[in-house]
Amino acid sequence: MSVFRKILYGAGAAVMAGYIIFAAVCLSDGHEDTRVCQGISLHVSDSLDLDLVDYDMVMALLKERNMDPTGKAMAEIDVAAIEELLSSHPLVAGVECYMTGGDMLRIRLSGKVPLVRVRSAYGQDYYVDSRGELLQNRALAVDLPVATGYISSDYAQGPLLDIVRAIESSEFWKAQVEQINISREGQVQLVPRVGDHLLILGSAENVPEKLDRLLEFYSKGLDRIGWNKYRSVSVAYDGQVVCKKR
Repeated sequence: MSVFRKILYGAGAAVMAGYIIFAAVCLSDGHEDTRVCQGISLHVSDSLDLDLVDYDMVMALLKERNMDPTGKAMAEIDVAAIEELLSSHPLVAGVECYMTGGDMLRIRLSGKVPLVRVRSAYGQDYYVDSRGELLQNRALAVDLPVATGYISSDYAQGPLLDIVRAIESSEFWKAQVEQINISREGQVQLVPRVGDHLLILGSAENVPEKLDRLLEFYSKGLDRIGWNKYRSVSVAYDGQVVCKKR
């Protein structure tokens, strides 16, 4: 092949490549401008299946801000603004939005998971989630243990959260404990759902071991003696179970 023909061949290939790129951009842009969003595809991950964040809540929030993408041209939808709006909701831990090939807006949300409601002696009323964050939303209709007494926000995010996690890790105690009370002296007291007695753990240290000791006493003692024989059962001291009769 002569040098001239090589040059001519290379120039022609370059022109053709440029035309293909130009045509692809023009056609793509033109197609994008005419596409209309057909709606929202929502996926919510919530480890406790509480359904605190759902489709109706998301749609209500978008419509309130006039950001419902349904029926709008795809090129006009501000995905970043929708992400920012949903991320600002107190029950949303994370959000990702993107367009699909089916002309839908896909929204993937991870919801916060409240573990306990705190109603402190200081007049505060809030929830603590699995990450230790305080949630001020009091409109939650969730069946959770209630923590009462002398609970500061630092205590709620530290020792109280450890106590709740220890309770949640046991199917028995998760079903049995309905209230956690912290005395003025910092003593941990549990109010069970079954039985008219108080469970005293003492300090917030070694809670899993104390719960194991209580469970052993429940299975070997209270089941035979009766659930209402004692006014309180204490495992505040190592290796001991101290009961007070009525």
